[in-house]
Amino acid sequence: MAFSKKYIGKGKQVENRNIVEVSLNMTELQNHTFEYEGETFVKFNVAKLKEPDQYGKTHTVYVSVKEPDSEES
Repeated sequence: MAFSKKYIGKGKQVENRNIVEVSLNMTELQNHTFEYEGETFVKFNVAKLKEPDQYGKTHTVYVSVKEPDSEES
């Protein structure tokens, strides 16, 4: 079973705080919701980038998506 990453946003370390502020793409986020006991959830990961991007973003946000197994002939 393989997983792929679907990027849904980015974030930035808040100066002098142990906080990462993130912005998420709501259209993409809604594609990855699931139901549990009558409630709607989204499970995502926040990972630190090796170095800030051109906009100063220090973190990336993604969901892990299970990919179907490919059948070899």
